[in-house]
Amino acid sequence: MNFEPLRAQQAVLSSGSLRIDPASKQVLSPQLHEEKLSRFVVQDTVEISEAGRKLAEGDIVSHAAKYFGTTQINDALNRVLEGQPEEVSDAVYNMIQSNFIVDGTVTDEKQRAVLLEMGVSQSKYIADHYMEGDKAKEFMQTMNQIAGIALTRTIDSETGDISYTTPTDRPIGAPEDYVKLSEVMKQVDPQKYTAFMNDIKGGGNGLSQLLSFAQKVPQNPYWINKYKERTEQTEELLNKPQLTNWFDKADTSSASAFMNSMQNLLKESSPAQDSYMQNMRGFFRNLGVQVD
Repeated sequence: MNFEPLRAQQAVLSSGSLRIDPASKQVLSPQLHEEKLSRFVVQDTVEISEAGRKLAEGDIVSHAAKYFGTTQINDALNRVLEGQPEEVSDAVYNMIQSNFIVDGTVTDEKQRAVLLEMGVSQSKYIADHYMEGDKAKEFMQTMNQIAGIALTRTIDSETGDISYTTPTDRPIGAPEDYVKLSEVMKQVDPQKYTAFMNDIKGGGNGLSQLLSFAQKVPQNPYWINKYKERTEQTEELLNKPQLTNWFDKADTSSASAFMNSMQNLLKESSPAQDSYMQNMRGFFRNLGVQVD
């Protein structure tokens, strides 16, 4: 059983903010922001007894770890899920884990694509039945953004590590022209960035490496231009509609209608329906909805 717990409570001084003077176009002195380390991926193995294996599928309810993504995504999910029953929150984070940001056990790209499209339609069901107005709109915008991130997945051929392209993370309350200094360092001085990360992993805060790098920035304004260009390219990539959802026409008017229409669409699109229908049953089970 693999899971990815968040360790968002560890705060580190891991990024800086640079401001550009609009009149002189000069780089002003860097300001440090305290930023939360979004997460570490931890994989644990749990031995399940023979008796446990015989439990009925409906008796097993999983609780996924919260997906952080970026400060903005985390803030949006917290906002739209505020006041919702625990079952709805569980269903959303389980859906992200099982359909969007899936682990390394899902290696078949076609299977991953089907799960992702199903997840977008499951998100629509939640928006239609548990949210309304601006909250429903923001929820779908956020889930579509996570779907865009999911499409950027790459796997390191040597280590097997999975990585995703994410939007530039901006701390809550940071100005629009915020520059994440650690990302600039990563682009232009990989060795110093490695030392910076190693210091953090070793229990430090990386402050000395960050300050040392920040002192060089005013003399190298093209570093900021390079950072901004890459940021714009990332935003353009993630905002470009890339997902053609086979399940867009699924009937979300009721639980039974949604289940039946998804089953019929799966019959048309995939010969291996069983695992996908298990995914659908798990979705409703997490919502606490009984579907015949």
